[in-house]
Amino acid sequence: MKLYTKHILATSRNKFGKTMALALMLLTVTLASAQDIDDEEMVIVPAGEFIMGCDYEGNEQNCLEEASPAHKVYVDGFRIDKYMVTYRRYNKCVAEGVCTPLFEGAACNAGMPWNSNHPVNCVDYAQAAAFCEWDGGKRLPTEAEWEKAARGTDGRKFPWGNQSPNCDLAVMNRKKKGDKGMGPGCGAGTTQPVGSRPKGASPYGAMDMAGNLFEWTADWFDPAYFKNSPKKNPKGPKTGHHKTLKGSSWLMRTDAGMMSSVRSGYSPLGQGYVVGFRCAKTL
Repeated sequence: MKLYTKHILATSRNKFGKTMALALMLLTVTLASAQDIDDEEMVIVPAGEFIMGCDYEGNEQNCLEEASPAHKVYVDGFRIDKYMVTYRRYNKCVAEGVCTPLFEGAACNAGMPWNSNHPVNCVDYAQAAAFCEWDGGKRLPTEAEWEKAARGTDGRKFPWGNQSPNCDLAVMNRKKKGDKGMGPGCGAGTTQPVGSRPKGASPYGAMDMAGNLFEWTADWFDPAYFKNSPKKNPKGPKTGHHKTLKGSSWLMRTDAGMMSSVRSGYSPLGQGYVVGFRCAKTL
């Protein structure tokens, strides 16, 4: 599981020509059926405790070791974007001269004519943080905030509950029954529009917190952090070499890889085609 996740993140610039060619055809249908949404909407996550992490028992199909142990954490109230930041939103920041253009090519969706309602990918940490600041003085969520927004307070494994992921709930590497198309992105071969899986919403109404793209958080990454992390408003280690990504992507196929407790370390300079973000703001 660890190796699979690292492989996805490390191969962001691999050749992806055939996949993207087929994706363009499939996205024509996707765009035609995409729902009309307010991609600037935020949801409120009230203050209180929740169960963060999971209990690793030597079986990575059940829980990733770096997400162990499960523990109660108190988080102050905050708002978080209901949807990952879209190209439509990000391009407004670029047009105003605040944000820098995103990388184009490979499997990056910048410059694609259909990307307006898709989550931005191939975005590094500084670009994500700069956008959030421009967007009304917001910030990237902490890892604890992100996980609470994704799973609520009842200890569920996924945003929608404990049911195994499928393409009705998340954009992932799986086919629908009887589908002869590709598996990645539920057949799209890339991301799908934000909010395209409303049945997979979190308890607070946040969308795509499993599948579509991994997401940047503000925290530095330490695989052993949960063993001694603060019980109130944890903000990660003070320093580090990698930032913490939460969530999963359109290339993920395993149940364990889609859990809300999943956490991955990634270079803040990375521009992976499976990495996006959303913003948060303290109440």
